[in-house]
Amino acid sequence: MTTMWTRQAIDAAIDRRAQERSGVSAGLLELDDHPGRRLLDGAQLTGATAQAWAQASAELAGLWTVFEAYQQVLDRVVLMRGGPKTRLGDRELAAMADLLTGRSVALPRQAVPFERRGLLDPASTQDLLTLDEAVESMTRTYDLVKKVAVDAENAWNRLLEPLDELQAKARAARAAADRVGVSADPVFHRLAGIEAQTSDLRRRALSDPLGTAAGGGAATPARVARLLADLAGVQTELEQALAAREEFDQRLAGVQDVIVLIARAEAEAERIRGEVREKIARAKLPPASEAAEHLRTKVADLQRERSGQSWTLLGRNLSALEKNSRVILENAQKRVGQIRAPLDRRDELRGLLEAYRARAARHGISESPALAAAHALARDLLWSAPCDLAGAEAAVRHYQAAVGAALPSMS
Repeated sequence: MTTMWTRQAIDAAIDRRAQERSGVSAGLLELDDHPGRRLLDGAQLTGATAQAWAQASAELAGLWTVFEAYQQVLDRVVLMRGGPKTRLGDRELAAMADLLTGRSVALPRQAVPFERRGLLDPASTQDLLTLDEAVESMTRTYDLVKKVAVDAENAWNRLLEPLDELQAKARAARAAADRVGVSADPVFHRLAGIEAQTSDLRRRALSDPLGTAAGGGAATPARVARLLADLAGVQTELEQALAAREEFDQRLAGVQDVIVLIARAEAEAERIRGEVREKIARAKLPPASEAAEHLRTKVADLQRERSGQSWTLLGRNLSALEKNSRVILENAQKRVGQIRAPLDRRDELRGLLEAYRARAARHGISESPALAAAHALARDLLWSAPCDLAGAEAAVRHYQAAVGAALPSMS
């Protein structure tokens, strides 16, 4: 049974389709203005992105074709409807209903390739859709194209942010290199290699963001991280070179001041070494150091190299010399204490012996034959030269134990 459409039902359907058309039109305009779509249209694409966008572009062109055919049907219905006072009979209402519900959306005819046609098959075919089918088709295509555009934009943003940082740091390093002055030093070759790799990564990221983000390209986070680490090392060397060129004399004078302190520490260590050997028997002492003289040679080498070597090499050597000289000074000062240690231990044992003798005296037992003999033995060892430190330490421990053993009997 055929349903008869009223004028009110036709007007309601026209209003609904008008709202629907406005929504489709707004969505297509928004898609057309999407940053990802604009970038895809303007970029020289390669790889997976080129393939995905070629397919999406073809689908998008088909979407516009469906939209134009869809609009033509709606325009026909609106034209047939006329104004509010237009008289509509059953024939006109039925025709409009047929457009609104039937297969009225006629898509352009498509040629059928010869190899796919039978003897009686037509040379072309034409698809006919209902308005609802047209909207469903446009919605599917819109979602597909939108996904490619959004995925591409997200991939670009993810990839280019660290690459922008890498490129900015590479430019800063290049500016520092220009200030240093190019030479054959390997650091300049390393910088050129980083710049070339950065350009290649950006080119890959720009031309194939989808493939690169999926792991098909070389711009992986790990590789960018390695390049940033390499660039940090290059930047450090270049900054050292600049600092060496601008502060060479001042910094070298600072090293020489440290060398003076090292020489003093070495002289003090040797003076104490002589005293220890005189006063302590068989003392085990660290070997003598001639670091100050070695460092003076290094300073002289740097002064000679200043006119012939690159500032990058001089910067590295100067920084290394500064670091080494500080470490050597610290070790030289520790060595003074290590050499003095036997004398300090002897003095510590002397103080410990007298403290226990005073304790014994407070209790009136210091002059007992056993304690007096133990004290005399320890004192003779500690106040003789050279002192048998091991024997003296054993004698002090014996006296300490003897005093401790005698004290309880006084209770």
